[in-house]
Amino acid sequence: MRKGDNGARSTPWNEQVAHLMSREGMPRDKARDRIIVESLKRGDSHALAALLIDGHVPAPNVRFLLALMLLDNTEAEAAIARHHVDPEPWWVPYRFVFKARPGKPPRPHGVGKDGAERPAPKNSGPMMPDIGYEAAIARLDQAVRATDAPGGKPMAGQRRPAPKPKRGQRRPGQKA
Repeated sequence: MRKGDNGARSTPWNEQVAHLMSREGMPRDKARDRIIVESLKRGDSHALAALLIDGHVPAPNVRFLLALMLLDNTEAEAAIARHHVDPEPWWVPYRFVFKARPGKPPRPHGVGKDGAERPAPKNSGPMMPDIGYEAAIARLDQAVRATDAPGGKPMAGQRRPAPKPKRGQRRPGQKA
């Protein structure tokens, strides 16, 4: 728990619901609704999302509050007036705002377009076997040194590219 908080803010939603059920004798659905409303009044929609994902269907009063959060201030005030309710408990200082998300999230490696797992090809594997970083660097260094000849001369079987001719000069075999 965070220092200075009342304890309810930093505990997971299910623990808060269990606390309300055991300490205050509240039914599960009513406790969930209370956690949702309290978190929305703080400007936090995580409890709402978590409990909706868990399958909780909010009570009509919570759905009314959510609808008010979707409206502009003037539209929300008009809706409160139409329903003849006291605006004090229904007024939440936050609104839900819809923003576009950037593209679809990338699919995990090995997942096809249909969402099913694809088996890895039989001949694929890591480029380097599972060895430590230092050992991999040492192997790479050893491979580079093996291709370099001492003194800058090419090793047997290697050809050095012909130098580019200077301006005005012709390459051997080039016509004038």
